[in-house]
Amino acid sequence: MHCAYFLNKNGHEVEIIEADSETDTNGCSYGNCGLIVPSHFVPLASPGLLKSGLKMIFDTKSPVSLPALKNIGHIPWFAKFIKAANVEHVRRSALTLFSLNSESKKLYREIHSQYPENLEWQEKGLLMTCTTSKGFEEEIEIAKVANELGIGTKILDAGGLKNIEPDVKFNVSGAVWYECDAHIHPAKYLQWLKNELKRQGVKFHYQTRLINLKTQNRKIIKAETETTGFMADEYVLAAGIYSKELAKNLGFSLPLISGKGYSIDFPDTHLKLKIPVILTEAKIALTPFVGSLRLGSGMEFNGKTGQINMQRVQAILDRTHAALPDFPKVKARKLKIWEGLRPVTPDGVPLIGRTKHIENLIVAAGHAMMGVSLAPITGKIISDLVDGKSEGHFSDIYRLNRF
Repeated sequence: MHCAYFLNKNGHEVEIIEADSETDTNGCSYGNCGLIVPSHFVPLASPGLLKSGLKMIFDTKSPVSLPALKNIGHIPWFAKFIKAANVEHVRRSALTLFSLNSESKKLYREIHSQYPENLEWQEKGLLMTCTTSKGFEEEIEIAKVANELGIGTKILDAGGLKNIEPDVKFNVSGAVWYECDAHIHPAKYLQWLKNELKRQGVKFHYQTRLINLKTQNRKIIKAETETTGFMADEYVLAAGIYSKELAKNLGFSLPLISGKGYSIDFPDTHLKLKIPVILTEAKIALTPFVGSLRLGSGMEFNGKTGQINMQRVQAILDRTHAALPDFPKVKARKLKIWEGLRPVTPDGVPLIGRTKHIENLIVAAGHAMMGVSLAPITGKIISDLVDGKSEGHFSDIYRLNRF
């Protein structure tokens, strides 16, 4: 929707084709923890995550799942992931991801300045907490790299954590506080954004399933649905994991795999957090909203919705209680659990830009866990491309033909 926001802002007539209903909230952005993260400059494909991930996939209770039989067809994707998980890739990608997230945060701030009542915008930073001394040492090393990029950090021991979160008991070795980060309530924000786009004249076509993109001379000439067709000068493909199938129908491939995640909302009385927290070893995020607390975790490669792994979710809840004893012991089977499919690229960097196969098609996909964080800057890049402007200094990192 941010593509529509910036395109409309630049004077273009925009129509959105959406397969889901207007009230549907199953998309990844709705269940996201709402974190805006300049601190997340390390791509998913990195030596550290490759090492820890390989250990986790053999643990049936870990947040990372890689069912072998379900993923045989994705061996080429994992080969690309392993190839990308090196120090040089991290070095090349770090500045790009930091810059994109930082620019996105600025754009959120600009939107908030115009519509302050709608965002539930909070700039309190993010606590990267570590339950083990080894994990804390590793996080401190990442903080040193962050400092080299110009990101301010604060190293906190147990006493330091107590000073900034006096109402929360932590069972951790320490934390790194990234004060540059922020957060929003994604569902409330997206509802506002939809209403604002409609107010500005953007047309939404809900429950409208795209069945074919008709091409001629390397251009799309019509987007065909079950009942009608849409003609435009430019087309933007921003359909999350479903972008892969639509691209295939156009004769080219997008290297995406679904990374299924879970989130659960609790009353804010469950844990009186003021600042969002990530439990680094357990891969669990907790975001305090106004009146509620959201817990998010999980990376089930090639996962499917409608198949909640209760054992895995229970392990997530138990690990949260172990690190944050004030968080009550709860049973997963008694909770309302959201599940969503994140579109993940092999190198952990999104796919943004034009494709060489179709002249009037621009793709925005593969944002994985940073979909909310990178949404505004992605929308601005797409709008700039439609206007014939440069892709930006880092376009070689997120361009489509890098694989």
